Amino acid sequence: MAFFKIENTNFYHENSYLSISDFVSWKKQRNAYNFKTLPEVAIIALKKNVFSNELHPFMKRIKGFSGSHYKYNSKILLCSEFGIGSSAVVLLLEELKELGVKKFVFVGVAGMLDNSINDNVSFIISKVYSSTGCSYFYNKNELLEYYDKEWFKHIEQVCNLSKQTAWSTDSPFRETPSMIEYYKKMGCSLVDMECAGVYAFSQFYKIPSVCILIGADRLTKPKWQEPVNFNRLLDEQRRVVKQLLKTL
Repeated sequence: MAFFKIENTNFYHENSYLSISDFVSWKKQRNAYNFKTLPEVAIIALKKNVFSNELHPFMKRIKGFSGSHYKYNSKILLCSEFGIGSSAVVLLLEELKELGVKKFVFVGVAGMLDNSINDNVSFIISKVYSSTGCSYFYNKNELLEYYDKEWFKHIEQVCNLSKQTAWSTDSPFRETPSMIEYYKKMGCSLVDMECAGVYAFSQFYKIPSVCILIGADRLTKPKWQEPVNFNRLLDEQRRVVKQLLKTL
């Protein structure tokens, strides 16, 4: 991250040559979108099957940007299949924000760094350490927290979740023993690819965003252990989504 070692105090206040408002305006001129307005809350997951219990043939599919997106009702948008990693989720968040979405909940899966963490259990992420390049374009800090306390508390109580600290990385195949030990010493029990991007974006724009992670595979000695039960992992993601839809 040599760029961010340069003392450039103005970077986080500079405007980008390519602004999201100009990009969205250009797409509107080309009639790329099939809607006029979007709901104010977006629930985001990596895979469409997380929402399969909630989708029906007459639900409107939102078109105009990458992924599988459905208007659940006037208040909630369901988003998935946009890619993986912080850069992919932040590109989605940028466009959704510009199109009127004001609050976000990300439901993802994570590797477990601590043997005391059980698989197929959901946790709300209160803090995340970043080793993702994308997050540093929005926030210079390695340690990131959620932005809005009221939104965080609401999701925590609605879904009855325990807090955990996570680590986000761009390179899952470089989760070496020394890296894992470092972040375990920092208090991290889970590792994913998206949370740092979500919280950096949230801090930059002062937008309420919450990340929920479900333990999937295990990265503890003596070696990596694959997810034990994919059906239970999917069921837990669906349970969380169902709880969210009841109250948001």
